[in-house]
Amino acid sequence: MKDESFYAELFRSIHERIGPIDDTDIVPFVGFDRSGMIRLSSVGRDRSGFVTYITCELATRDEQRLAGLGNYEFMISCDDQSWAREVLTQIGRMSFNTAFEDGHAIDLCEAFGSDFPMAGLLVEEFAKTSVGDRPCGIFRIHGVTRTELDYSIRFGTNKLLEAFKTAGLYPHTTVRQRRSLVEMPQTLLRMPAGAVPPSRRARAVSSS
Repeated sequence: MKDESFYAELFRSIHERIGPIDDTDIVPFVGFDRSGMIRLSSVGRDRSGFVTYITCELATRDEQRLAGLGNYEFMISCDDQSWAREVLTQIGRMSFNTAFEDGHAIDLCEAFGSDFPMAGLLVEEFAKTSVGDRPCGIFRIHGVTRTELDYSIRFGTNKLLEAFKTAGLYPHTTVRQRRSLVEMPQTLLRMPAGAVPPSRRARAVSSS
């Protein structure tokens, strides 16, 4: 069962910086503990366009691998609820075996198969706090194309996120039919001549 008082405090930064949490959660028919989808809170589900989805059953679990900020939840703003549920469920399970940190990059094709619409994710610290005596926080994740993922692993996630801001894409993920920012000439994010893309087998790689 969701700890309402815990999440009211943890999600305070979301309420202040993005908007009020929707009244109802997205609750799966088969629960996360029974190999089903993860439970999600959201912001803006009653309107069209981008919706912010937030996991809400990870940070209270002792079996989660701790990050530098403590226990954590994941958040993404995107235009595809089905994709958001799937990817948040998968990386939620990964958090029991992998300690995520700000600046990590995740290769979705390696981790979850090549049929995912986006090739990878970037991890960015959104909030850090404590609820009672439990250090915890929220990681915002961003979906990226293959060339963007390769670029971020090679040159660092911060540079790519700054380019998203300049292009007006940040913090939203357009899941389908988005041209790679790395290939757009106005962004100046081009792979140097002769650069060899990093291994696609990387699952979580720190930004340099």
